[in-house]
Amino acid sequence: MNYTDIRLEHGFMAEEKIASLTEHELHTHDALEINIPLENSIRCTLLGGNYDAVPGDVFLFRPYEPHWNLIQEGNEPARWIMLLFSPAVAAQLPGGSKLLLPFYRMDVPPLIPADSPQAQEIGRLALTLVEEEKTRQPAWELQQFTALLQILVQLHRFYEAYESMQPGNGMDAADIVRSVEYMIACGTDEADMEEAIRLSGCGKTRFYGKFKELTGVTPHDFLIRLRLQHASHRLRMTDDPIVRIAHDCGFGSSSYFNNRFKAFYGITPRQFRKHGSRVPEQV
Repeated sequence: MNYTDIRLEHGFMAEEKIASLTEHELHTHDALEINIPLENSIRCTLLGGNYDAVPGDVFLFRPYEPHWNLIQEGNEPARWIMLLFSPAVAAQLPGGSKLLLPFYRMDVPPLIPADSPQAQEIGRLALTLVEEEKTRQPAWELQQFTALLQILVQLHRFYEAYESMQPGNGMDAADIVRSVEYMIACGTDEADMEEAIRLSGCGKTRFYGKFKELTGVTPHDFLIRLRLQHASHRLRMTDDPIVRIAHDCGFGSSSYFNNRFKAFYGITPRQFRKHGSRVPEQV
């Protein structure tokens, strides 16, 4: 399995892609990713199975989730829009933690069907992102940022509507979601685990079990991943000293930051910054 380092010049990127039917090893990255097929169908491949997405569908890849896209067998090469962005883009906005929630949950479907009004609006906005990149009219970067935020709002509205229609939608999931949202909102600040447990309304043991069921990782690992995402964004986008980044992103010391970063990315923060996209394979 490969870790792919994606450099996002403005914190996000929108590209029109063309896929042929080629096998490829699954890869991971720390960016949040949205794919929207435009022409012919694509197969979104995950460790847990495949999803077939038709034109107009919207598909979310969670950060660090091994994945790859193929065209469905027998189809002509497929065309789609790939949108990548750093959580730092939305994390500091009012309500930004709510907008990021769908990318960290394992209990909601990653595919938004083309016939939903939210998917249709997201498709329109994605085309705007690509067109602004091509034409670069005055204030095009601001227009792109505005379109990205509108896409995140549409995602949030879709999943709110989805949950409201689920039969037997109990309070356990909703309360754990509040805990996840709290941790996302904390960002690089120290999260109070007792407060997260209180928000869930669960006992400690049940909280840890339900949290992992919802996100796929423990609360501690979830916080580490969030901080690493913010740190990798700073390493790509700034020349700030690594010691300062470690401190600002909630790591107690630069040595602890280096160890956690290397354990996850396979290289040190200094190597990550120096080598750009030439990141070694991570098994």
